[in-house]
Amino acid sequence: MKINRFPKMAALQKYRALKLGYPEDLAEAIGIAEALKYAIFKRLAQTGTRYKEEEEKKAKEKEKLDWETFKTFKLAAYKGWPYVGGKVETPEDYKKEIFVKWGEETGKKIEQWAKNIIEKVPEDYLKNEQKFFREVWVPHRDEEIE
Repeated sequence: MKINRFPKMAALQKYRALKLGYPEDLAEAIGIAEALKYAIFKRLAQTGTRYKEEEEKKAKEKEKLDWETFKTFKLAAYKGWPYVGGKVETPEDYKKEIFVKWGEETGKKIEQWAKNIIEKVPEDYLKNEQKFFREVWVPHRDEEIE
């Protein structure tokens, strides 16, 4: 089945977060936030805008973004949850993208694909955004999921 890159990135990032010790609900929120962040990166690359500046602009005055909680992922946090594109991402957002949009059976296949890849990834790649992108994401992003 041809599955686009967005759910693949979300699942890979979920299992990356799990392997780094995050609890499952937070790992799912990180997964969907990372997929959104990369989609935003692609758009911003065409305009030359910087991601962190863009997020800060979207945050309301009262919303003080925390850039330390998810430092490994280079994600902003708001009240302990990933914050991307002007909103907090949750496990429910992940489930909608993986299981509601693609169906339970395909969602399980996407997750199994991601889990199999992440099991073999060295910890230093998990902790380094550029290495993860180059050495994990790029080689696997266009794989078919059976």
